[in-house]
Amino acid sequence: MSQDHRPLNETRQMMIDIVAQSEVPLTRTEIVKQLNRKKTPHLVNMMDELVDDGIFQRSIVTFNNSVTGYVYTLATKTAQE
Repeated sequence: MSQDHRPLNETRQMMIDIVAQSEVPLTRTEIVKQLNRKKTPHLVNMMDELVDDGIFQRSIVTFNNSVTGYVYTLATKTAQE
């Protein structure tokens, strides 16, 4: 099954919309699943760029299986705009 290819700005906006609509912080895997994609270095880099741009806030959490990972929410300044 091939993945849909869409423009980078469209994928970026979809990531923002997914996180904005969630009531809880989302993991990288949860975000890419909603994009109907696989977690790839390219998509992880896009999430990191959203953090660098001040759109996402990234937190490190420890899950129930004692593994640590990242979760994303909208940055406070973005949520207020």
